[in-house]
Amino acid sequence: MRFSDRIAALPAPWHHRWFWVAQAAGWSLYLTGNYLSAFAAHEPGDPDLAATLPIRVVRVAFAFVLSSLLALALLRLPDLRTGPRRLVVGTVVGAGVAGMIWYPAYRYASHPWRTDGSAPLSQSCLVPCLLDHMWLMLAWGVLFVGINELRRASAREQEALHAARLASEARYQMLVYQVNPHFLFNALNSVRALIAEDVGRAREMITKLAAFLRHTLVSRPLEAVSLRDELAAVGAYLSVEQVRHESALVVQFDVTPDAAAAALPGFLVHPLVENALTHGFATPDTTLRLIIRARRDGDMLVVEVVNSGHLQSSRRDGMGIGLRNIRERLAHLYAGRGTLTLSEHDGHVTARLVLPAADSARAA
Repeated sequence: MRFSDRIAALPAPWHHRWFWVAQAAGWSLYLTGNYLSAFAAHEPGDPDLAATLPIRVVRVAFAFVLSSLLALALLRLPDLRTGPRRLVVGTVVGAGVAGMIWYPAYRYASHPWRTDGSAPLSQSCLVPCLLDHMWLMLAWGVLFVGINELRRASAREQEALHAARLASEARYQMLVYQVNPHFLFNALNSVRALIAEDVGRAREMITKLAAFLRHTLVSRPLEAVSLRDELAAVGAYLSVEQVRHESALVVQFDVTPDAAAAALPGFLVHPLVENALTHGFATPDTTLRLIIRARRDGDMLVVEVVNSGHLQSSRRDGMGIGLRNIRERLAHLYAGRGTLTLSEHDGHVTARLVLPAADSARAA
């Protein structure tokens, strides 16, 4: 599954002025056409057309109200991509019910204006008139669903383009500020020092550095990756940092097996880890304790990056490059269901990432 295929829920049409304008214009045109058609077929001796105008207005008024309620019902159905059968059946059933309500409701409401002495419901016209109103509502429902599907397709395209841009920016930022010359310079200097002291550790450090760079340069940001793979790259990064900082950096992983199998967008956890190291080492001559926890909470995946230290003002507002990018990506990928929060408690800062859990096997 590609995360760019997910779109945020569209605002209901009635939140837009165009819906009401289209409703009013469409049913007004129907009233005009219906009246002109009756005028063209009018013959001497037929009831006065002007006397039938209030009845026609009542009919269109009921159509306006019922079609608006039908729109509310149709928006609760899945779209054409996720549930075509339910969408078709729901549209037919909803339009049928609206049409069956429309005909008797307007007949009873307009009965005081009828001068021909007819009953509210004519037995001879009951079935054909009901079918006529049901067909009209079905035509309206199909038109509404078609327009809404076009809106969804347009929104999906815009979200995909935006997600691609965000992922591209995340990849660029990863290369610029996460794998930066300062980090590489320090890592290579550490390797150089270790070659003379411990060839085995130097070889291990080069292996870890290569693993981290491979993940950075090869992974595709738009594809879902398992948390296990994401943390493997994070572990490679931390291994390099542990060689540099030695005992000043203590790392602990606490990840449940079901959380490790969950899928998430690439490059989502790493900025939190680097952010913790950057601010955790801001106080010199201290031992930085870093804990990475992950678990499932119902249908949500919870990832926490905890570091010893205090929450600085620059982290409290969450406007760092990495944190701002994560929040924006979550907002566009999960439509409000993904969150990133920072908090401090008992001398530890926690970055808490919560997002919908998905199996990596299904998301691949």
